[in-house]
Amino acid sequence: MDIEAIKREKDGLDVLDDIYKYARDGFATIPDDDFERLKWYGLFRRKQTPGFFMMRLRMPNGILSSEQLAGIANIANAYGRGSIDITTRQNIQLRWIRIEDVPTIFAALDCIGVRHLQPGMDNIRNVTGCPAAGLDPNEVIDASALALAIQEGVIGRKDFSNLPRKFNISISGCRHDCALSQTHDLGLTPATKDGVTGFNVRVGGAMGGKSTHLSWDLDVFVDPSEVVLLSRTVLSIFRDEGSRENRLKARLKWLVEAWGAARFRAEIEARMGRPLRSAGRDEVWDYGGDHLGVRPQKRSGLSYVGLAVPAGRTTGDDMLELARLAEVYGSGEVRLTNDQNVLIVNVPGEKLPDLLDEPLVETYSPHPGAFSRRMVSCTGKDFCHFSLIDTKGRAIEIADRLETLYPDELPLRMHWSGCPHACGLHHIADIGLQASRVRIGDEIVDAADVFFGGRLGKDAHLATKVMDAVPLSELPERLSPYIESLRQPVAALDGVEAAG
Repeated sequence: MDIEAIKREKDGLDVLDDIYKYARDGFATIPDDDFERLKWYGLFRRKQTPGFFMMRLRMPNGILSSEQLAGIANIANAYGRGSIDITTRQNIQLRWIRIEDVPTIFAALDCIGVRHLQPGMDNIRNVTGCPAAGLDPNEVIDASALALAIQEGVIGRKDFSNLPRKFNISISGCRHDCALSQTHDLGLTPATKDGVTGFNVRVGGAMGGKSTHLSWDLDVFVDPSEVVLLSRTVLSIFRDEGSRENRLKARLKWLVEAWGAARFRAEIEARMGRPLRSAGRDEVWDYGGDHLGVRPQKRSGLSYVGLAVPAGRTTGDDMLELARLAEVYGSGEVRLTNDQNVLIVNVPGEKLPDLLDEPLVETYSPHPGAFSRRMVSCTGKDFCHFSLIDTKGRAIEIADRLETLYPDELPLRMHWSGCPHACGLHHIADIGLQASRVRIGDEIVDAADVFFGGRLGKDAHLATKVMDAVPLSELPERLSPYIESLRQPVAALDGVEAAG
């Protein structure tokens, strides 16, 4: 299918009236081209669920009020069989949505102030940030309002509704880069320069496909007032100069690689009409923060409680209960993390014991095991036709088995992707698993290619593929030498099983 031709014929933003027509006339009346355009309004046809849509929402920085979360949960229960996934972009996806129910769902989302515009295809995706923004006692700057400002400066505008491919943005003011800036097309991290607190800038990160790449440092510092303009400028360069001939080479990383960071930086300056300042002092301490457990906030006497949602899959009923807990014990606000977990925030100390005794907190533990704590998984084959296995179910199963084998292990980042698109970000994990299938005798069984030693930061590098097509029945034992090596001061592959 020629996506560029579809976009030239009619902008994705122009399909809204047609959506209401299809809701009246039925799923069978939707032409193939408009199935692509429906993604501009958050509706995604999936082969695994014929006749239904997945619906992706937008929530910059993963921040929701309890009213919004309850509203989403009620929509899931009424129209989506109660199915909810928390994504690695601090976002929510619903399933089993019928086109006939879409007008009612759109109206319900509008009433609670949750947007669903341009969350997929050739648009900017949900803008991510630190889930503890504004709460973390050590943060340099609260960037959550800027995440919202970036979104609102771009979506709904036709000058940015037709990019060559998707575009991921993260902005964080925390010292742990938990928004994973090096994996993003545009990543902004806290920095200081000449007494001003702002952000250093990286571009061109992308984790999917065969040409995975961490982002380039642009040697640029911007203060908060410049963030939206810089973001729009980078997007305009990508829009105008990114490849539209080959979708496999249309991400921003290819343009930065072809031009070099210096030329890309010069083009930003030319479009902004002034020179950019060189990078400021990096204020990041470490990379990929963990927000689970009870954590003190800036304001004395308050804490947030991070709860682990195994593989990010949950239900409308559980999210209704989470919204209630946020109201009763916190300030009525919930945060989603890019590890697919949830935070209840602004909990007074005197309320913590009762909150921790709640049944839902037993289900979604603040203190999960070492292999569940940092576990991330893509959607899996039950809802994604690219995935080779049930990644979510298998991730939970393997984590449980590893926690039996290694009950005292320190938390390891263990990520699962069902295909090379790498939605589970397995290339940056301590142990990354990419699904495969392998024949054993007369049977074809679930398996995984194993990647080892990925990390972000000043010594960032992508994980190395160390084993091919390991049957999942053998995986916990086959991972043992790698887990042992990660216990050492310097994790090495010496003596560890080689790839293949």
